[in-house]
Amino acid sequence: MMNTRIFVFLFLGLAGGSILGACGSNNGYADMAATPTCASYCAAITANCMGAGNDAGMGGLQQYNTMDTCMNSCKALPIGTAADQSGNTLGCRTYHAMAAKADPMTHCAHAGPGGAGVCGSNCQGYCQIAQMYCTGPSKVYDSLDDCMMTCANTPDDVKFSIGIQDGAHVACLLYHAQEASTVPTDHCMGDLKKVPAGKGNSVTCM
Repeated sequence: MMNTRIFVFLFLGLAGGSILGACGSNNGYADMAATPTCASYCAAITANCMGAGNDAGMGGLQQYNTMDTCMNSCKALPIGTAADQSGNTLGCRTYHAMAAKADPMTHCAHAGPGGAGVCGSNCQGYCQIAQMYCTGPSKVYDSLDDCMMTCANTPDDVKFSIGIQDGAHVACLLYHAQEASTVPTDHCMGDLKKVPAGKGNSVTCM
């Protein structure tokens, strides 16, 4: 009887230890439970989205000029969850910024400020950043609807990278919006300011 009790005790102890150990060492679950942060996102996209790309525009795959621009632009994004792989959230962009290590041509634009139709639409990303930073003396749009309408009337025909800085492209609007997160006086009124009807959608992106 004693031997049987000892055996049961040891079995339960070992099984319990294995289960606890598995839970404690499963970093995947721990990561999925974590709240997305701008620091993690910007570290990943800065490391993985650099260099030239055949169809990614003159700026290659790079999505932000500086860490400050990334961190400031990030503040305008809905947080979401670390499990997001689609939808207009920071969680989605973080997932694709990390996935870009293996496949930057596919994932960098998804991870960028616009989301490229995977992590939200480019116009959503653009207007979130523009509405946060182009305010006060640098105000460009009267409302979110005003911004979205202007963006919708701009061709979304070029994959975004920091090399697209002029021309009638949503990618151009996005470039100057993410730059406006650091220097609003230059990029809001200097580049994104609307021009009279029929003359284009902004001073620079027309």
